[in-house]
Amino acid sequence: MIQRIGQKFTDIFQRFMPDAFVFALILSLIVAALAMSWVEATPLEVINSWYDGFWLLLEFGMQMVLLVITGYSIALSPLVHKGIDVLANKIKKPQHVYFLIVLLGGLFSLISWGWVVITAVLGRELALRIKGIHYPFLIACVY
Repeated sequence: MIQRIGQKFTDIFQRFMPDAFVFALILSLIVAALAMSWVEATPLEVINSWYDGFWLLLEFGMQMVLLVITGYSIALSPLVHKGIDVLANKIKKPQHVYFLIVLLGGLFSLISWGWVVITAVLGRELALRIKGIHYPFLIACVY
């Protein structure tokens, strides 16, 4: 019953929810209108400021991409993969998997949040090896 209700809400949401680009466009137009009215900037000044800010955000975005890709590369390195294999061979129960994922995710996030990707790779490997794991709950633990 709960699954049917959840599916109904999901269907409604997917049908009527616009794409993220629509939100970005609408918010850009609202901010441009507010900038022209409050700051008394000309439309050309607003467009130039938006353009300059876009490239600053692009720089930040690429830094974040590099951080995530570096974390994934570390997770797939032979040394870390051996460690993942050792952990995966020692753990037998789903409850231990959930605990380990939450613990390592917290510890890795203290070092670098890009390292949390290692936790995701470990979670995927454990989900493949250990029977009885509730995959949505495991994903929530990784998150």
